[in-house]
Amino acid sequence: MPARVIACPFCGLVCDDLIVGEGGVDTRGCAKAAAGFARPSGSGEHRIGGRAVSLEKAVAAAAEILSAARLPLVTGLSADLAGLRALLALADRAGAIVDRWRSSAQLGNVAVMQRTGGLTATFGEIANRADAVLLLGRDPTPEYPRLVERLLRNRTALYRNAPPWVGYLGPAAGAPADTSPGAKILVDAPLLLEALGALAALIRGRRITGGAGGELPLEALRELAQRLGVARYGAIVWDTAAFPAGDAALSVEMLVHILRMLNRETRCVGLPLGGSDNAQGAAQAMLWQTGWPMRVSFAAGTPEHDPWRLDAERLLEAGETDALLWVAVLSLSPPPAATVPTIALVAPDVVLPKASAVEIRIGIPGIDHAGAVTRADGVITLPLAASRASPLPSVAAVSAAILDRLGPAS
Repeated sequence: MPARVIACPFCGLVCDDLIVGEGGVDTRGCAKAAAGFARPSGSGEHRIGGRAVSLEKAVAAAAEILSAARLPLVTGLSADLAGLRALLALADRAGAIVDRWRSSAQLGNVAVMQRTGGLTATFGEIANRADAVLLLGRDPTPEYPRLVERLLRNRTALYRNAPPWVGYLGPAAGAPADTSPGAKILVDAPLLLEALGALAALIRGRRITGGAGGELPLEALRELAQRLGVARYGAIVWDTAAFPAGDAALSVEMLVHILRMLNRETRCVGLPLGGSDNAQGAAQAMLWQTGWPMRVSFAAGTPEHDPWRLDAERLLEAGETDALLWVAVLSLSPPPAATVPTIALVAPDVVLPKASAVEIRIGIPGIDHAGAVTRADGVITLPLAASRASPLPSVAAVSAAILDRLGPAS
């Protein structure tokens, strides 16, 4: 078999330079990709209430649960684009609510951008242009292992002659091991929002003293403001999930404000992360199909969006849904504990803590079957190729089969 270049679906970078050949997949030294491509293929043993059954019987049982439900919930949404679109068609027919599990961080970015706009960039722009990069809140490399290699230390940059200055602002526990030749500005997580406020004031030319009872490193923040102000192309990289929950929206708003001020005199862009497990693909598929990026209900016959009422976690905790369809094939996440009948569409290596009403084992896109996922910067959708033979079905095929069992819309 001749060697092929393939893309990796296991983080939001979706690196498209991996090589698959007779010896397996060359993962370019990425431990996350190596673990992903080593995931087992499984035998396709589907279950109803813990008993092994055929795929056809499992599909029929899933359709029966959704048909009987008054308000089913479709969540998890760790799937490729074809699977996500098929799930939305199924949710439409079943009158279900659809939301990514733990979507609050992603929604925080979206909500601020909807209200105020934003100055964001692609991976390519940062890799080729940035001469100063600020990592905010926590080191992104555990989630995106090749981010430094591909964005910050890109050896073939088109518009810069040297690697960018790289700095970090956030808690010590989340600091990168090395940001050379930049600097680390350490503040406790509860003070991060106040540190951003101080940084904004310094960029604006305000004179400030004290700050958080003297706990803010004002001199270091002053140097950071100067560094961003003189950069030809600066970038601020953050993941909203790193911010204290109550401060997330205000932190993003402050970041947008900082970017707006910097762009009066120079160029500085934002890069919000949080796009692994095809999170950006889920948001975009929902936007294409419904007009809303997440938290959508089909219960009334037309798509309805409510960022509080249609939160998947809140719905389960409040007991407002009576069936759960959980989808996790790119991630290893099991379904949340629920007292309602649960249909689990999961990869063969997802461990279920207890038997679900229906369990259907699904092939992993980019390993067991072809597909497509959207990169974390949201601008490119990349194709995935199968790297091995597998008997397991795709999310799209199973969702379509359940939809057929539900019959025509009434």
